[in-house]
Amino acid sequence: MKEIARKAGVSIATVSHVVNKTRYVSDELTERVMKVIQELDEKPGFLLRNVKAASTDVILCVVENITDYFCVEILKGVKCQAAQEGRQIVVLQSDHPGAVQDYVRLEKPSGIILITDKRRSERIRSAEFPIPMVIIGHADRIAENGHLLIDYRESAYKGTLHLIKSGHEKIGLIYDPENPYACPQILSGYQAALREHELVFDPARVLGRQPDKAFETDAVGACEEDRPTAWVIGNEVATFEFLRYFTNRNFKIPEDLSVVSLTELEANRLVNPAITTVAHDPHELGRMSLEKLTRKIASQPDSGENAVAPCRMTIRHSTKCIGRGPLGEKAESPECLGLSAADIERIKSGSYTAAISFHYAGTAWARMHEKGIKDVFWELGIKVLAVTDAHFNPEMQITQHESILAMRPDVLISIPADEALTSRSYREIVNAGTKLVLINNVPRGFRREDYVTCVSVNERENGQVAGRILGQYLTDNGKKKVGMLVHGASFFATKQRDMAVEQVLSEEFPELEIVAMEPFMKESKAFDSCYEMIKNHPEIEGLYVSWEGPALAVLKALRELGREDIGVITADLDTDVAYNMAMGGPIKGISAQRPYDQGRAMALSAANALLGRSIPSFIGVSPDKVTSENLLTKWQEILRERAPAELAQMLKSQKPTIPAEHAYAGL
Repeated sequence: MKEIARKAGVSIATVSHVVNKTRYVSDELTERVMKVIQELDEKPGFLLRNVKAASTDVILCVVENITDYFCVEILKGVKCQAAQEGRQIVVLQSDHPGAVQDYVRLEKPSGIILITDKRRSERIRSAEFPIPMVIIGHADRIAENGHLLIDYRESAYKGTLHLIKSGHEKIGLIYDPENPYACPQILSGYQAALREHELVFDPARVLGRQPDKAFETDAVGACEEDRPTAWVIGNEVATFEFLRYFTNRNFKIPEDLSVVSLTELEANRLVNPAITTVAHDPHELGRMSLEKLTRKIASQPDSGENAVAPCRMTIRHSTKCIGRGPLGEKAESPECLGLSAADIERIKSGSYTAAISFHYAGTAWARMHEKGIKDVFWELGIKVLAVTDAHFNPEMQITQHESILAMRPDVLISIPADEALTSRSYREIVNAGTKLVLINNVPRGFRREDYVTCVSVNERENGQVAGRILGQYLTDNGKKKVGMLVHGASFFATKQRDMAVEQVLSEEFPELEIVAMEPFMKESKAFDSCYEMIKNHPEIEGLYVSWEGPALAVLKALRELGREDIGVITADLDTDVAYNMAMGGPIKGISAQRPYDQGRAMALSAANALLGRSIPSFIGVSPDKVTSENLLTKWQEILRERAPAELAQMLKSQKPTIPAEHAYAGL
């Protein structure tokens, strides 16, 4: 049958349907199959005898609990694979060895697939049968070899780890105590992820769902005083009871609580919000079990080994990343910084002054921060005494701080050029009574009481957006090999972003491979790092670069290497990056900060501090996804100006020549 199918260009199942007349097959395909049959049938009766043998190739599928949704879905996967192999499936619901033995003795199937009941020990053992068998069961229940094992430890570990990497520290677990085999595995995986990241295991956050009790009467309510920000749920029923319990109390998911389920159901993607899962695909389990049984029947070499079924993470909308500040604090929204009319009048009457100290001011990012800060200060009557640019030189920034200190401003808004080397100069400014508002990073050795707040983009979310753009671009274009150029300095914010990109690529796009990750300490070194990376790994098809400055150097390196076929994803919207994307160049998308909004948040934080108010120690602003499809709209939203006409024309035609002054400006 395989030979016929190959020569006729059809599936084995189609050959079977033509010969056995078990399903309608078009005249064209029937004619193709019969023509091959006539060509191959050199020995009278040979083919028909083999067809008859194939038609009796029956697989017995024993299901211990036909009412269990997961078991039914496994069965569907078995049947789909059987159709491709041209096999027949007979389903028997039983957990009694005698009933199965009677069927085997009378009908003589080729093999058995046993789908066990997850709540009971299996009574049917493969040793009791004279034909090949594959058991689908829990990893700690099957002592024999040659079966397909379900290990919930890995799924619980991955689900918990996803939440930890997304910034959650208080994570709860809900499991099904009626499943005595899965529960220890789930608890072990959950604890392992917490332990690996030095998070405290709190038994009060581990709840066993009782089937005869609603959530209103169990221990969930007891967690509300010290409520987890995320939950891992190991049971399908508990997942939806959980959603009902908290939505009835006006909690929003994922804004207030994130949820990861360890069971994949059709309903998970249909509810609002759709549920993130780390689960075993039942269809895949069914397919794998029949493939393994086929190898056993054929006595292939690996047929006697146990196989652990893989689990897959599917990111949907029930989980949210929590941005974390330099001291590990949760990011708060800028909405907490509002001022009343009376507040504004008080500040205007104070005749306050301020200074701004940038690590590097030669970007649209810095320019928009400055504009946002100055706009708010102008509205509040706060005079800006100085704006300095250290050109990424810590010694220069220290000298500039000495000049600022002499001016004795009431407020300094600044980003350190180096967290360690500039720490003393920041300490001198704070000791002189100036209120310090920080951008992105905190000087080394500073404690919460030493500064007003730190304002940044939500860097975890920033990295997630960039990672998803890159992953989707590669997936859509059939590419798999990834390179990452990351900042090698100890900047907390940039490291958080880079790690989030890596997390998204590994969790949400497991078919992709990160083949190289290279650091660069300065923008000027990004060209060399990229050049060497691509020379050593020419298979790379997509690149992530930490931000737009080094990304422009990467564009130059790719051009010199003749590798502008490599897609580039970076962070922050700038003129040259936008022009490259608009002309269809290597840059395929950007995760853009909203620097103007961040600048306004910094100025408002300073104003609240001048009023003597305590504000959160870390303020996080959500980023924007920018691609060629929304570039014009996002340009105006982010840069607060209309996009140049030539940029709009480029997007319209996708074929113009890029203006020379924007091609590789500043490289």
